[in-house]
Amino acid sequence: MATVMIFSLPFFSHVKPTLPLVAELLARGETVIYYSDEQYRGLLVDYEVDFRSYGNMRELFVDDNDPGLFLSNPQTMLEHLVPGVIQKSRAVLHAILAEVIAEQPDYIVRDSDAHWGKLIAELLEVPVACYVLTFAINQALLEKDHHFLIHKVFRIQEGYAFADTTASELNRLAGELAERHHIQDFGLVDAFSGNEELNLVYTSKVFQPHSDVFDDRFVFIGPQFPNVSSEMLQSMRERTKQQHELPLIYISFGSIYTDRPDFYLKCIEAFRYSEAQIMMSVGKSIDISSLGDIPENMTVSAFVPQLEILSKADVFISHAGYNSVSEALAFGVPMILFPQGADQFAIASRLEELGVGVYGRDMNMPASDLKDMTFETMRSEKMRAEAVRLGSSFFETGGMVEGVSRILEFVEQT
Repeated sequence: MATVMIFSLPFFSHVKPTLPLVAELLARGETVIYYSDEQYRGLLVDYEVDFRSYGNMRELFVDDNDPGLFLSNPQTMLEHLVPGVIQKSRAVLHAILAEVIAEQPDYIVRDSDAHWGKLIAELLEVPVACYVLTFAINQALLEKDHHFLIHKVFRIQEGYAFADTTASELNRLAGELAERHHIQDFGLVDAFSGNEELNLVYTSKVFQPHSDVFDDRFVFIGPQFPNVSSEMLQSMRERTKQQHELPLIYISFGSIYTDRPDFYLKCIEAFRYSEAQIMMSVGKSIDISSLGDIPENMTVSAFVPQLEILSKADVFISHAGYNSVSEALAFGVPMILFPQGADQFAIASRLEELGVGVYGRDMNMPASDLKDMTFETMRSEKMRAEAVRLGSSFFETGGMVEGVSRILEFVEQT
């Protein structure tokens, strides 16, 4: 029995997918110390873990990036991102390092966005593995696919002067910026994600862009569905959808990017008189009464049981968050995608490339266009078939059982 310390990124969408990881580690007899924000202690209450809080630094992790930095200049973006990653990591180190040293963990498992986990492992000279909750990124991918680097990672529009900047140039710049802050061995990938000697990737090789450039240090375990057994999920997948008179359109922008009242009003206008049932989840930041008259064919709630809704949905209007997309694909549901930040632009592009979704791009489109786009997607048998195919690839991976086996093998051999 060994002691593992898990460093999560303190957001719901980053904590919830780790619950199967925690459960499997415990099942193997490991002692688990889990770091996150205090508000997520309740998610771990049913697991025999030693929960630890990062302390009063929630605001440090709030995304306050200036959108203007992401439009035309990758160098300016790195000059903002690299010091930000280092600042967060040092703040966490300062808050918890004495406590961590006192525990002397045998190894560390970290979120790909929790760079402090890498630094702590180096200080303690213990093995560290990484989990990646979306697409994996390595230098080989960025050098192979310049379009992915510039337009999907940096989100730089066509025609800008910096669009020909190479991955090697940006990797060198990221390293130089980190060295100014006295951090060594920092590269371009560290600014956006993270790689270790072992990486559990929460997707399949079918969904992963350029999966051929990833060696056996990357274990594709598929997305994880906490508190849902594989048997239950398979039963839901195979169950014939309940026959209902009208198709079901599900609308949700996840748990972070929910303050979108103008878009919700557009959805109400688009589908008010449509031949469909509408389920719209708007989060806790929206006063539902402010949305005015809700039509009879629409249900608006702060939160809904998403897996249950997706098991019955005919189309999903989404922000392209990885957890939501994975759940939709598990049930073969095609999507309309309006990415809001982070990795969502790359995810939306990949889904469109694979013929599983439509990348909306313009949230300001007329309500009539949104309605037409939604019904066209819903009627597409080809798109639904591709969604089923892609979702099926998740269940062909080794899952968390394989992932934890690889972690334990890696620790033993290190």
